[in-house]
Amino acid sequence: PHLRGGFGEATLERLLADFLPQGTWDTQVQITPGSSERVDAVVRFSKQTLPIDSKFPREQVLPLFESQNPEDLERARKTLSEIIKQQAKSIADKYIRPEHGTTDMALIFLPSETLYFEVTRNGKLFEDLSKLKVYPVSPNTLAIGLRSVAMAQEYYDMARGVEKTIEDVKKARRHFEHFEGKFEDVGKGLKKAQEAFETAHTHLGRY
Repeated sequence: PHLRGGFGEATLERLLADFLPQGTWDTQVQITPGSSERVDAVVRFSKQTLPIDSKFPREQVLPLFESQNPEDLERARKTLSEIIKQQAKSIADKYIRPEHGTTDMALIFLPSETLYFEVTRNGKLFEDLSKLKVYPVSPNTLAIGLRSVAMAQEYYDMARGVEKTIEDVKKARRHFEHFEGKFEDVGKGLKKAQEAFETAHTHLGRY
């Protein structure tokens, strides 16, 4: 079990490293201050973090391949469903903490496409997980999701750059308007100087 847990966490970390920019994710994160519980990974957004916890209940899925007996298969699927619900509830209780900066949902990472298929094919189980706001993902589905997150982050950074450019343009415009005012003052001063010069020139002619 410890080795499988390590495999799941390592797979999750590799996916995060491959698809997300450095600094937008982290592993073994304490969600609740003072708690000893640490979620396997989080994806950091501008204002929230998305918790992701890896689970690999191998014992519960093996009977699905070791027997062709319908009763054994049904029993194995029922056991798997119960285990996944327990794990999802644990994730929800420990890591969905909006008051501490998390999103109001979490992901349960299943490092096996077959395991993911068995979970999602069970409509009742998927509905129960949705009510807990804990959604299952596999290596493939998480990779697609992370790619979407990375693209969204790029657009967000680009939008921030555009906002900064607009603000810089506004500052430049304010500076220009200030300069324009000063320039008009200089123009008025020159006009007065010219009038004074012409008056002085007229006086000089009279002298």
